[in-house]
Amino acid sequence: MHISVNYIPSERDIADGVIAFRRGLFRGLTVGGAILLAAGLVVLLMGALDGGVAFWPFIFLAFGAAMLGLRLWAPLQAARQNRHMHSDVCEVTLTDEVYRSAIGANRAEIPWSTFRKLRSVDEQWIFEFNPAQAIMVPHRIFSAEQNAEIGGFLRERGLTRR
Repeated sequence: MHISVNYIPSERDIADGVIAFRRGLFRGLTVGGAILLAAGLVVLLMGALDGGVAFWPFIFLAFGAAMLGLRLWAPLQAARQNRHMHSDVCEVTLTDEVYRSAIGANRAEIPWSTFRKLRSVDEQWIFEFNPAQAIMVPHRIFSAEQNAEIGGFLRERGLTRR
């Protein structure tokens, strides 16, 4: 395999990559926030129907809203922190031996064996070093044939893990 592409990472690419990498966390925030909001509304409405409004259902509402707010804010914040990447052309090269990238003056050449987990999540290739660090590359920068070749390469080598 030898695939080389150039693209300019957008804020959306980075935010989508963070969401794909932390998919479980973001699903948990969404579900937990929705459940807390729903529980708070139900208890608040039940109290209102009984003729009194208690303060404690507002705690459910506040925590639910905070969880949903964090779910929306975190990927945008990550994208803003990486604003330096938004205007530079990023060159990504995938070979049988290494992942190579160059963005501005920063260059990296990483052997596939360095990665702990390699996978496709949503519309992103996730090349994970450890549970806290990964390289996210959007599928959109590759052609359909290149995406199929990457997926086949990772499956053939036994590198894909869910």
